[in-house]
Amino acid sequence: MSKHSQKIPWIGIVLIVFGVSILLRKLHVIEVGFFPVFWLLMVLMGLVIAGRGFSANRRGKIFWGTVLFLYSLFFVLRTSEIIEIQAHVFVPATFIVVGIAFLMLFVNNTRDWFYIIPALLFAGTGTAFFLADYGYFYYWDIWSGVRMYWPVALILVGLGVIFRRRTEPPGM
Repeated sequence: MSKHSQKIPWIGIVLIVFGVSILLRKLHVIEVGFFPVFWLLMVLMGLVIAGRGFSANRRGKIFWGTVLFLYSLFFVLRTSEIIEIQAHVFVPATFIVVGIAFLMLFVNNTRDWFYIIPALLFAGTGTAFFLADYGYFYYWDIWSGVRMYWPVALILVGLGVIFRRRTEPPGM
């Protein structure tokens, strides 16, 4: 058996599940909307992609699988009526999602410590916007801080690049 034939065609499985759920809804067997099913499938797909990334040590799959998983989880919670999530928290959630994705790259290989820098920058910015949304800070204070201190992010990323090169073994 070749390596190519062992892969599971995930897009085919997703299409089958979508088709079955839409057909069952049209036949009045179930009364589930399209988007809750779609976002649940995207949650599972994100978990599978991130899991494959961890098992194969592939940074791209870890990062984008985590992003897909967390965004899908955000929309599952938003479309369900369990928790009320307003649309305006999408921007702070985006910062936090990207920060967590960078954190997962660090978790995959703790020698890649430089991923902590963007993780803290993104997650910290998103958290500050969430706190502003709940009245702990003023938005204008956060924006003026970001406008004033954004070069610090460039400095930290630059230091991470420099020290990353020094800590890597030769030939990498």
